[in-house]
Amino acid sequence: MRHTFPAFSLPLPMRALTQGAVLAVLLACACLWTPWPGGVPAQAAPALRAPVMESAPEEGPPGAAPEQAPAQVSGQAAPASDKAHGIKLFGTVEFRRPLSTLPGWLDVLDRNAASPIFNPARQFNRTTTWAMLRERAQGKSPLEVLKLVNTFWNTWPYREDMVNWGKPDYWAIPAQFLKKSGDCEDYAIAKYFTLRELGFPPEDMRIVVLRDTIRNLAHAVLVVYLDGEAYVLDNLSNVVQPHSRLRNYNPQYSVNENGRWTHIKGRPAGAARPGGKRQ
Repeated sequence: MRHTFPAFSLPLPMRALTQGAVLAVLLACACLWTPWPGGVPAQAAPALRAPVMESAPEEGPPGAAPEQAPAQVSGQAAPASDKAHGIKLFGTVEFRRPLSTLPGWLDVLDRNAASPIFNPARQFNRTTTWAMLRERAQGKSPLEVLKLVNTFWNTWPYREDMVNWGKPDYWAIPAQFLKKSGDCEDYAIAKYFTLRELGFPPEDMRIVVLRDTIRNLAHAVLVVYLDGEAYVLDNLSNVVQPHSRLRNYNPQYSVNENGRWTHIKGRPAGAARPGGKRQ
């Protein structure tokens, strides 16, 4: 919308002075402006289009430290154990944000609560009920359970959201995944809720939305913090491996039932600042 201002006139010497001042300001701004090295920052690239995506990755507030304050969910602080992992996921610094900033994820939680699948007689596939899958997990180590759940859900075929739902992106709950399968974030959601039912605390798991820098594609995985390590459950592989082995994964944000985190790639140790010396 264009704004109009009341017309007024200045004496000729004053108008000349005003024009000269404006020119000086414009020249100063032109001298101070420098383009971003290498174009726009990688973090501004479009990420996984999904109900829980923000329009652009957030950066931490100036001067704020990572994990500066606990997220507030319905007015209550998230469990302290969410802050105790001490792991830079995929080499990033993370900043905690309120869960209310991802209303699409809150919708997933509500829809899942309204349509639970984890009752003993529920048929997951032609040969397995929930009771049978739960029995297979009994007596296994936590890492073995991660491998069991990852491999089980990876047997479902990959299907695009446009094929299943007629829209570019849709986050399906496990009840929907059982019927139609889904894409990367749908695998991660199914694994998240399965592990929660098997006793893994929500604060030790995160659904991570990221960019695969080798394929240059948006992607999503489930990360589980276990014994001082962060393990990745990926629909692209049945191998459950530490996050440090997947250097092509650049996380943008992660989320669980207690909060969400924005991830920023840190500067490598010894890297030089633009126009300065190595720090």
